Order: sequence, then C-alpha cells, then structure tokens
Amino acid sequence: MKYEISLAKFLSRYKYVDGEDLKKITHEEAIKLFPDLKRSTYEEVSNNRELLANGKVVFVDDGKRKIPYYIPEVLDDIDTMEFHREPVNPVEIDDNDYDYSSMSIYELRCLLKRKFNSNRNQMNARKELNRRGITLNKKYNRNDTKKKMIEE
Repeated sequence: MKYEISLAKFLSRYKYVDGEDLKKITHEEAIKLFPDLKRSTYEEVSNNRELLANGKVVFVDDGKRKIPYYIPEVLDDIDTMEFHREPVNPVEIDDNDYDYSSMSIYELRCLLKRKFNSNRNQMNARKELNRRGITLNKKYNRNDTKKKMIEE
C-alpha cells in the first residue's frame, strides 16, 4: 500500500488551505505557518507499523523529501456545520413537434444545440439540413484529394 501524500494535498485536506502557490510550500515553511502540525520520526514509524496501517501517520512529500506527519484531529465544529445550497433551476429541454420544412436554416441549426433540445429534435433538424443539401461535417474523399495533389 502507498502511504504517501503531497504536502499541498495534506494542507488542503487537513488545514483547509487552498491556492495555486500551495504546491511551492516546503516542510520548513509548513511548520512555520502551522506550528500545530506534528511530525513523526522514521524510527517510530518503522517500529510501529500500526501507525501507518491505522492512518494516524502519513508520509508527506514536498517534492524534495518525504517526512512522516501525524494526521491532525478533525474539528468537531465541521461535523455540525450546515451547508446550504441554493436550488438550481434545471434546464428545460425543448421537445416540441416542429414543421422542419418551413423553418429557416438558422432555426434548424439552433435546434442542433444539445443543451436545450431533445435528441429527436436534433435528429430531425439534421435530416432536414441534409435534405436541403447543407452538410454539417466537412467530409472529403481521401483518394480524390490525393489525385488532385498528384496532378498539381
């Protein structure tokens, strides 16, 4: 098993810190910024492998060195915190029947947007555009292109 975590991830998980420059922090800076972090020793970890197995100690890597740290206790306040999420209005999908032959090309292309239209509307709009001779994907014959290049 791998009992190793980056210093940035360790600080973000257990000290609730985030930011782009978090990956640049070294062990010395982390100890100065967070004096309550406790380090373990390699001897203690090698003598008591249960510390790693129980998840009480983890190796933290800052990109240069791996040092064993005790995992900080999680605050009880976080368990009782209530998170309120505003209700999100779901996107309404348009599944109406249209007269595709009377629609303009712009309206048909608007029906191709996947976010607001059903698959049936998209399929029928694509069929109508193909019937009118408008290709949505640029397709070419590879052999014809080769012949043109050879002729030139």
